[in-house]
Formats: sequence, structure tokens, C-alpha cells
Amino acid sequence: MQEYTYDELRRMQEKALERVRSMQQRAQQYVEEDNRAAAQRRPQNTDERKPLAQNAAAPNRQPQKKPPSGRIKMPLNLPENRDLTYPSFKEYFEPETQKAKVQTEQSTKANLLDDVLREPDEAMLFSLLLLLKSEGTDESLLMALLYIMS
Repeated sequence: MQEYTYDELRRMQEKALERVRSMQQRAQQYVEEDNRAAAQRRPQNTDERKPLAQNAAAPNRQPQKKPPSGRIKMPLNLPENRDLTYPSFKEYFEPETQKAKVQTEQSTKANLLDDVLREPDEAMLFSLLLLLKSEGTDESLLMALLYIMS
């Protein structure tokens, strides 16, 4: 049951930020390539003068801001105590998982017993099997009874 320290959380956050930056960079490259391909597909304007509306709009466009390079600050609500640990995912959900596992095992056993006892012939063979097992009978005989039941 692992608990995470402040430094481990910080390292995980830094790795996640690096993954986000690389995904954003790949997405930006994809958009730029798509824009270049679209520009090449458009028919070329033979008139060298551009309409006034396009010329007026061009200076108003602001270049895209790049994400700030450097370190991203930690959130303000993190505790200052660096020795403080947080419960792991497994530790948090383990009680619920165990409860579900027990319920599944109980329902499986109940369904199996209901299926066996539904037919009178199988119920008789099953009771004979249990009786012989308690007497310490040879396993080959028990296997033969199980084969007959199936």
C-alpha cells in the first residue's frame, strides 16, 4: 500500500506537464501542415494586389502566444509539510474491491449449487460424491462420478 510523498507528487506533475507539452507541440505541427496543404490546394490569386479587407485584417492579428517556458508553479492549496503522504489509489479502493469480490464468490457458489440440485439425478450423484469424498475414496472413482454428472 504505497503512499506518495510531496516530491513524488511533484515529479509526477512535471512528467505529466512534459507529456502535455509534447502533445500540444504535435497538435500544432499537425495544424500547421494541414494549413499549408490547404493553402497549396487553393487557387492562386493572379492579381498581386490584395483586397483592402484582407490587408486591414492582417495587422490586427496577434501572433500565437507560446506557453511560458520554465517551471510551472505548484498549486497554492498543497500542504507545506513535505513529510505528509497521500493514500494510493489501491489503498483507497481496496475495501470496495474486496467486498465486490466476496459478493461475486457467494453468488457463483449459490448459482452452482442451484444448478446441481435442480435435477434429481445430479443431486443424488452429488450427494454420493460428497459421501464418498468424506470416506476417503479413490480419486479416480470421484472423477468418474463427476464425468457422469457432466
